[in-house]
Amino acid sequence: MKIKILFAGDINSTHLQKWIKAFYSKFDIAVFSLDPISDRCTLDANVLNAIRVVTPAQKNTDRRAKFTYIFQIKVLRALHQEFKPDILHAHYASSYGFLASRLKASKFYVSVWGSDVFEFPKRSLIHRSVFKHVMKKVDQVFSTSKIMKDEIHKYVSKDVTVIPFGVDLELFKPEMEKSDKPFVIGTVKALEHVYGIDRLIEVFALFNKVYQDTECHIYGTGSEHKKLEVLADNLGVSNKIKFFGAIPQDQVPRAIASMDVFCVLSRAESFGVAAVEAAACKVPVIASNVGGLPEVVANKETGYLVDGENTEQIKEVLIDLYNNAEKRHELGEKGRVFVEERYDWKKNVLEMEKYYIQK
Repeated sequence: MKIKILFAGDINSTHLQKWIKAFYSKFDIAVFSLDPISDRCTLDANVLNAIRVVTPAQKNTDRRAKFTYIFQIKVLRALHQEFKPDILHAHYASSYGFLASRLKASKFYVSVWGSDVFEFPKRSLIHRSVFKHVMKKVDQVFSTSKIMKDEIHKYVSKDVTVIPFGVDLELFKPEMEKSDKPFVIGTVKALEHVYGIDRLIEVFALFNKVYQDTECHIYGTGSEHKKLEVLADNLGVSNKIKFFGAIPQDQVPRAIASMDVFCVLSRAESFGVAAVEAAACKVPVIASNVGGLPEVVANKETGYLVDGENTEQIKEVLIDLYNNAEKRHELGEKGRVFVEERYDWKKNVLEMEKYYIQK
């Protein structure tokens, strides 16, 4: 008999999908999701046919009410009673973690993701109480970064295991020889304020004034898309900045490989998987010195940690890298080794698997 694992998490999240793909053939898996399967779900038919996905009959779209997801406890409880999992693993400490904490699970695990740790407990005393309640009920907590582990310990004294959200080194690898011109900087991130795409555009505008044979490639979608296009136009670089939109995961390595420098100028970041992906492709990274990014970028070894608000500083780093191909190569080579040693997805999966099969 296979070990039964019930995931409580968003079926449309690429993070949860990655874990499902890693384990669906080894374990009997069911998934409880508050949202129905949408076009954001990239799980193929083979995976979906091998697992069970249960969602509420109707998605609750009333964002005015707080904690409306609580009313879905009946759906999760019914699935839990029928499926009888050996392990109930919630992905996200608040919503899914809170619902899971109301059940009598044989083993109860929670993976924290970021905003559930850095933002949720700070909203009110009620939010903090919910977070502390979940942390006290859980048998095992997983974090992708040390900084999130430290943040949890501000609220509860709890053992937290750090298992990074690594990358597939067979997928993320150098794919092509980069031509000398144009010199490309870019990123692959959601077009949201927190990820600092506006900072990237502002920096590029300064950099492009010095070196006109440069381009900025931006991959991703989000609520700030139009605003960012207007910013590029106002700064006079709309003809040098290319917005490619969202691309499938298997096309991301080629997009990264087309860049000379990869930028992650986020205002907040719980881990920084995009920086890890770039390093795996031997592309040097410039990243904000915030959140989990200092853990995934070795300053002046695999890339540079910068003040995300200091556009002049970032411009000078770009100028230095533009004029030093040997340095870019050295950073890229060390970046690949850095990822192989710390963020190999296969090793991360084996580490997580130990907690599923332990007695």
